[in-house]
Amino acid sequence: MTGAPREKGRGQPARRVPGKRPDGPSAPSLGEGLPVVAIVGYPNVGKSTLFNRITGRRDAVIDPVPGVTRDRRMGQAEWGGREFQLVDTGGIDQADPTPIGRQVATQALRALDDADLVLFVLDVTTAPTAGDLEVADRLRTARVPVLVVANKCERRELELQAQGLWSLGLGDVHAVSAQHGLGVGDMLDGLVHALPGEARVARDPADTVPALCIMGRPNVGKSSILNAILGEERVVVHDRPGTTRDPVDTMLEFDGRRVLLTDTAGLRKRGKMREDVEHYSQIRAIQAAERSDVALVVCDATEGLTDADLRAVDSAARAKCATLLIMNKWDLAQPDLDDITGELRAKSRQRPPVEVCSAVSSEGLHRIIPAALRLYERRRARIGTRELNEAIRELAEQRPGPRRGKRRLSLRYLVQVDESPPTFRLDVNDRTLMTRDYGFWLENRLRRTFELEGVPLILQVRDRGGG
Repeated sequence: MTGAPREKGRGQPARRVPGKRPDGPSAPSLGEGLPVVAIVGYPNVGKSTLFNRITGRRDAVIDPVPGVTRDRRMGQAEWGGREFQLVDTGGIDQADPTPIGRQVATQALRALDDADLVLFVLDVTTAPTAGDLEVADRLRTARVPVLVVANKCERRELELQAQGLWSLGLGDVHAVSAQHGLGVGDMLDGLVHALPGEARVARDPADTVPALCIMGRPNVGKSSILNAILGEERVVVHDRPGTTRDPVDTMLEFDGRRVLLTDTAGLRKRGKMREDVEHYSQIRAIQAAERSDVALVVCDATEGLTDADLRAVDSAARAKCATLLIMNKWDLAQPDLDDITGELRAKSRQRPPVEVCSAVSSEGLHRIIPAALRLYERRRARIGTRELNEAIRELAEQRPGPRRGKRRLSLRYLVQVDESPPTFRLDVNDRTLMTRDYGFWLENRLRRTFELEGVPLILQVRDRGGG
């Protein structure tokens, strides 16, 4: 645990910067200068299906029910040798009076501010609705090139019907079926032709961006923490559980360093998922963790450390993430941190460190990113073979290996064979003598010796023979 719990440090909010999403923790950093293409439109016209089709991934949750997408999602795409960033948005329904509906529309309209090109998606199976016309009016004043995408064109007569959308006066009309891929290639040809001149900043391919993932059970303040760190309303926040559905990626700059921060849907027990949308949101959340280096597991300080929080910590460990536990809402309650760390040591194999904060008052927020980056560096650490073998000899003296009959486990040689996460190979005289309890004990002592608390540690045991 680091930092004084009651310190009122606000600091400066991290600065958000545009960029593309790397495919994994060791992928090159997000490229600067890529043109941004925003997908906008009324709810339930197929925007997320088109996003998945163009990016070639299934990151965005889709469902026939309107309003599934709520936050802006970014992905990287390439067509005809041109790379660009693609932004999926929630549906713009300015007549929706609900707080979530207004926030979703605001997020979608903010995407226009950063866009170099807009794909305005409509459902060709229905005449343009009043909502479609409202979006069209907004796009006419946006001063950004627009391609009209007539989606759900699976039949010839619908392609002819799509030509009537020229009357919107927004530019070229492309008839497509995002679900089946019909016409998408021709639309991408038009998109590439309309993109502004390419401006790329060369970066060292070895330069990686730390990927941090915010996860935890529903309604503990994950999205509020993201917004508070950024100093802006980047994601939709509501006191109703399940507001976040898709993972939301944001590139930020912290002390001159680029960091990728991903907000995810709340993790529930399988039996408590009420609909398919929740099921796929859970899958996307776990996939986001698997692509990340560090998981920020958020808990509610007013409820203390719950079994659901411990399950979230275990999910991060299975994804091979380093883990930082964050007790949010510290302005409302201050549970005993010694009890929390003791329970973590007893029930969590990775033994994550703990930070406390309040997304509302900004207390402790300035400590979160530095603590996560320390875990990121430890996850990438290389430990010298001499240090490892001095440590293993001392551990063998503290607690000799298990015995079976006349044979006792002998620890011969320890070497680090990989990093991210740290992976060690331990040579022994007979690996069948290694018990689960002794293996866990060795792992925990190595964490303590080399400051690897909260870091995934893989210990491979190999026979070396020799009696």
